[in-house]
Amino acid sequence: MKLRTPLRKKRKKMFELPRAGVSEVLGLIEAISAYGGKMRTAELLDEFPMDIDEFGEAIDMAELLGLVKVNKGYLTLTKKGEIIGAGSVEDKKRIIGEQLKNVEPFKSALQLLNERGEVSMRELIRHLKTIGYDLDEESYELFMNWGGYAELFEYDAEEGVIKVV
Repeated sequence: MKLRTPLRKKRKKMFELPRAGVSEVLGLIEAISAYGGKMRTAELLDEFPMDIDEFGEAIDMAELLGLVKVNKGYLTLTKKGEIIGAGSVEDKKRIIGEQLKNVEPFKSALQLLNERGEVSMRELIRHLKTIGYDLDEESYELFMNWGGYAELFEYDAEEGVIKVV
């Protein structure tokens, strides 16, 4: 007689965006750009007005977006990072938007929005939660700020919906 073991529910991974806003990441990129596109992390920390945790989060977000590479204590701008460091506001928005389209939970949110055109914020959060992206309040704010900055979507407060731009 075989003993059956109950099927375990797969635990959903909680996705957490690095806790860095647009201005922190852009400031980091612009600072590295001012130093020729490559800088020792320790030296940059001395120049950058952030505590070490915020600094680390900004680096993590810049790396997640493919704007910097971290190697042996150095931060080096990628091609996209170089464009952001020297580019116009429109260049920055365009590149960040392109990068966010490949990062969760933005990728899944955009897929839903492209299918429906618009959804209520509650519906979007519920959808993301069902596929494993549980946004806490801070992650939600970061999600909205990054997506809004990159003009991936906009929130219409009057109608209470999020729409594709």
